[in-house]
Amino acid sequence: MSFNNEIELVKVLGWSKTSKIVYIMNQLKTKSKEDVYNELVTENKVMKSKSFNVYLNTINRIKDDIQFV
Repeated sequence: MSFNNEIELVKVLGWSKTSKIVYIMNQLKTKSKEDVYNELVTENKVMKSKSFNVYLNTINRIKDDIQFV
């Protein structure tokens, strides 16, 4: 399965999960994994450590199938 745009990803994973994945992927374009982790988990506390790692694993698993980011 391949995702050519955000809508296709939303259809499969839902809005909440998709928006988090897209946000993290966009942040990883210019920042290191550690910087993104610190921003989301340590500084702003908008995500727990385990959740961040789950999303990061999901991104690593499907990143080759995502064309729009």
